[in-house]
Amino acid sequence: MAILKDKNEEGTWVEFTFKYHIPGEREGCQLNFKYFKINRKVYDLDFGWTNITLKNYIEATSQFPVESLNGFYSSFEKDLYELSWEELDSGTLYQLNFYGSQQDFCLFATKEAIRQFGADLQTDWDLAPLH
Repeated sequence: MAILKDKNEEGTWVEFTFKYHIPGEREGCQLNFKYFKINRKVYDLDFGWTNITLKNYIEATSQFPVESLNGFYSSFEKDLYELSWEELDSGTLYQLNFYGSQQDFCLFATKEAIRQFGADLQTDWDLAPLH
């Protein structure tokens, strides 16, 4: 499972787990999203993404950071699990903002941790059960 831990707050992280994947560009997958704050589960949501959306999300995280607009960054997905970020400490730390379906919170992470999260998400997608 792909996990991204908060650098500033012990016991705070997000995780994505694949329930299944339907191959094909016009197909999609079912995922589970969890957010923990100080070792307490705050969100536990199931949702679906198209493979195109997932591919873009993986690209935005595994090649982090992507395009900048006045020092503010945002992923493509505005309606479900939008991810935006702001550079802090001259690029050594980023504030990631997660918005969408029943959740709104932020995490602090390094570029390397975010890229690893994206790589782990790609690996999990490749290994997800087929439906």
